[in-house]
Amino acid sequence: MALEKSLYTGSEFMILHVFTEEASLKNVFDVLLPKILPENVSFHIHPHQGKRDLENALKDTIPSISKIPGARILITIDQDENDCIALKKRLTNLVSDTCACNYRVRIICRELESWFLGDLAAVEQAYHRFKASKYSNKSPFKAVDNIKKPSEQLRQLLPEYAKNISLPKLETSKKIAAFMNVNNNKSTSFNHTIDAIKNLCSDNA
Repeated sequence: MALEKSLYTGSEFMILHVFTEEASLKNVFDVLLPKILPENVSFHIHPHQGKRDLENALKDTIPSISKIPGARILITIDQDENDCIALKKRLTNLVSDTCACNYRVRIICRELESWFLGDLAAVEQAYHRFKASKYSNKSPFKAVDNIKKPSEQLRQLLPEYAKNISLPKLETSKKIAAFMNVNNNKSTSFNHTIDAIKNLCSDNA
């Protein structure tokens, strides 16, 4: 199995396998993971085509992947309109009896674009016509995980896409991810995910 990044060649190693609901989140993790993973951890990202595809993959591949020496598994999924607790329980039930390594399930509230709205400085660096100072102190952007449709909110904020029917998620994720700050984001779900990755890949995990 080819790794997305090989960060270490010593004998004590881990491999973080990240399961995502869609390819746009892969763009984000490709940038963020090298910033936060220890030197002895490599990673491989497994993007999928929506929730059902992800859930089927968990049932089919977790048993074998989790037996790879040094494996750790992170499962991520957008909350969308689902109940967060029920969604996490459903995913946990799919893997709890078959996963042979340490794992974490993290729900993104409500979409990946919540993470971008939590880092408006990164949005401005990626899209210079957008000015973060106009919005950063406004109430919706102080609790970005409460925004019900963050992808639509982001589309409306960016002059490049204001006339689009929908946000081009792959394009925006690649552009914004390049500037994201792992230590300064107003999305609680982003911060919980970063903490989960660090804990999962620590020597004591």
